[in-house]
Amino acid sequence: MIIFTIVLLALIAVAHVVMGTIIYKKAPRAMLNRLCLGFALNASLWSVSVLFVILQNDYEQALFWIRMSHALAATTPSFMFALVYCFKAGIKYPYRKVFWVFLFSLALALLCLTPAVIKDVVLAAEGKIKIYGPVFPLYTIFFAVVPVLSLYNLFRQLRQSRGLVRFQIRYFFGGILIAFILGSLVNLFLPLMGITTDNLRSLGPVFTLISVISITYAIAKYRLMDISLALRRIIANSLSIMLVAGIYILAIFLAKKQFMAYSDYLTLFLIILLVVSFQTIKNQVQSLIDRYFFRGAYNYFTTLRNVTKAMVSILNREKLLSFLTDKIMETIYIRGAAFFLREQDGSFTAVTKKYLAPFLPLEKEYSKLEPENPLILLLEKRGDVLLKTDLRGVEPEEKRELLVGEMKKLHSEVAVPLFIEGKMDGVFFLGYKLSGEPYSKEDVNLLSTLSYQIAVSLKNARLYHEILEIKQYLENVLENMGNGLIAVNAGGRITTFNSTAEKLTGLKAREVLGKKVDKTLDPGLSWQLLQTLNNGQRRSEVEVEVPVGNLTCFLCCSTALVELNDSRERGAIMALSDITRIKELEREKSEVQRLASLGEMAAGMAHEIKNPLVSIKTFAELLPEKYENHEFRYSFSQIVSQEIERINNLVMGLLKISRDQQVYNYDEVNIEVLLDEIFLLVLPQLNAQNIGVYKHYEPDVPVIQADREQLKQALFNICLNGIQAMPGGGELRVEILPVMVLAGETAGVLSPGKKVKIVIEDTGIGISSPEKEKIFDPFFTTKADGVGIGLSISHRVITSHGGSIQVRSSKGEGTVFEIYLPAGD
Repeated sequence: MIIFTIVLLALIAVAHVVMGTIIYKKAPRAMLNRLCLGFALNASLWSVSVLFVILQNDYEQALFWIRMSHALAATTPSFMFALVYCFKAGIKYPYRKVFWVFLFSLALALLCLTPAVIKDVVLAAEGKIKIYGPVFPLYTIFFAVVPVLSLYNLFRQLRQSRGLVRFQIRYFFGGILIAFILGSLVNLFLPLMGITTDNLRSLGPVFTLISVISITYAIAKYRLMDISLALRRIIANSLSIMLVAGIYILAIFLAKKQFMAYSDYLTLFLIILLVVSFQTIKNQVQSLIDRYFFRGAYNYFTTLRNVTKAMVSILNREKLLSFLTDKIMETIYIRGAAFFLREQDGSFTAVTKKYLAPFLPLEKEYSKLEPENPLILLLEKRGDVLLKTDLRGVEPEEKRELLVGEMKKLHSEVAVPLFIEGKMDGVFFLGYKLSGEPYSKEDVNLLSTLSYQIAVSLKNARLYHEILEIKQYLENVLENMGNGLIAVNAGGRITTFNSTAEKLTGLKAREVLGKKVDKTLDPGLSWQLLQTLNNGQRRSEVEVEVPVGNLTCFLCCSTALVELNDSRERGAIMALSDITRIKELEREKSEVQRLASLGEMAAGMAHEIKNPLVSIKTFAELLPEKYENHEFRYSFSQIVSQEIERINNLVMGLLKISRDQQVYNYDEVNIEVLLDEIFLLVLPQLNAQNIGVYKHYEPDVPVIQADREQLKQALFNICLNGIQAMPGGGELRVEILPVMVLAGETAGVLSPGKKVKIVIEDTGIGISSPEKEKIFDPFFTTKADGVGIGLSISHRVITSHGGSIQVRSSKGEGTVFEIYLPAGD
């Protein structure tokens, strides 16, 4: 037993030094830390002196170390008294009062080295028996009164303090109280009652370690574990075990009295039953303890689960933040909270502020924090929950005071940053607890965990808000766009039908949404959508006649495929525009152009017929006078015949222009052979004007269905026009090739399908832009002796065969005619 006591005292002495060093290194200049170091060193020396008392068997040495141990013990209460006033914030430290207590304790310690306190010692077989001097009662009174006064002052401060200081005082108070009671018991009261066992008295320094450890933990740790939470668990477990044990003992007692033969089986059954039901009993005991003794405590995991569960169903940002603020205030019992959200400019604005009366709300000037605010910068860098007490470690002092000032302006004890995708998008500033207690480790863990859940919920709320905005924007666009829009899913059911589509089709959206497109829309429209949906073929600007009531509307529709989701399920959309008015204008324009063309043709005909008639009239007027002149009569007959032939040609050309398509005789025509025949007809002119011919015929050019003679005349006119444009010689290039025209490639000029393309190009004088627009008009010509009906005939013949003719030309750069004719089946 002696060896155990020696080892224990040695370890206690070392532990005191370690604890004191830890406290001192936290803040070497702080009086609290210096006093704690002194208290720890004093207790360590006390432990060493008691150790020497045990080891010494010599009378003189034993008496010296006994007196020394009492002298060191006499200074212990003065250290406690001095430490108490270090926790009083906002008041001047009472140096004078503490000085007198220290002075009295030093005087008492000096008396302990004399026979006034310890008169003598007797080395007996049962141990070292102390003989007390006349001052020992004063020593006892001092050792009892000063700690009691210290505890009283601490208790008063405990009731008035809040935050971290409250927790530190609570730890300090508990440690001193336990050490004082146990130390006084073994060093004062037991000896006074005649109990003087050496091993028992040696435990006095051991108990001081309790107070040193409590002070060390209170000072060294900012985020403290709430004692009440630990205590409630200990009480609950202890009572549950006692209850189960009581039930077990009572049941065993009754079983042995009533069922002796079956007691072993009943014991086994009872053990199993109690093991299975222990957790239920513990939960019930915990509930009763929380209800009547720990109403301010909360279950960390239950609170987290309930809050997280509720947050999932709240997608509105304002409602979410309001709910979280209320829940945190109700759970942790705080006086107020404010949530700041990042704006687009990087600043943080308070979007939720709640404070309990009589506390004032956050001032308006502090409702917005700029991005360069030092508190915001610290939170972004730290990335974790920030307590005001955490600012103690910030250096330099000016920066620390600035940060503390910012927290005070915001009425905040805790700042909880919220990070979304690595960026701080919000901060919860929480006020003091209503109880005045600081935030415990459980509180910090709860807030830290909640911050991640809140960040996820805020992100979901933001995405939901963005989706709503996009949805509303798209719906607004769809409803107000000038075109009709119809969308179908992969099953061909209508999913979108805007208001313009309602007007264009005469159908209501409520009547067609969700129904099959081929059962609701006009066949012309539904066929376009289904073709795109089934074959993936886009439709571009297809004209469809749709009956709307008693009217017929012309709609231009375009379709496209759309990907509906990640499964690559496809749907289709159709854009509709009303071209009824355009069609009416085209008809009006066509009528005007026809009338204008007739006017121009009439004017051209009048001009062309007038010239030969003038010649005929002139000769007719001279005929009576010069009838006898044989030469005049011969000239008259020749000229009149030529002019009448000329008039006949004009009339025949006009008949060709107006000839109806139905009189054509269609047959299979080989374009290559047809062009070769034309080149034989114009060969003399080619040779006369020194014009070279370049021919390129692609293989596998299909035959076409056409009136051979009419098409030959049309192509002849174009070739002749090119030859006449090269009076000084040149080159005539002709190319024939098969092509495939897709829907929409020629903006409605050609129908889709296989075509034969004929390119006739000359290197002549070219055509200016104003002239190019009129070259197919009847009687328009730039030649002095031209009539202007050749290209008109060519244009009519080609278009009547379902083809098209296009011209590319610039003045002085030659002319290119591109002719498209439908290929035969």
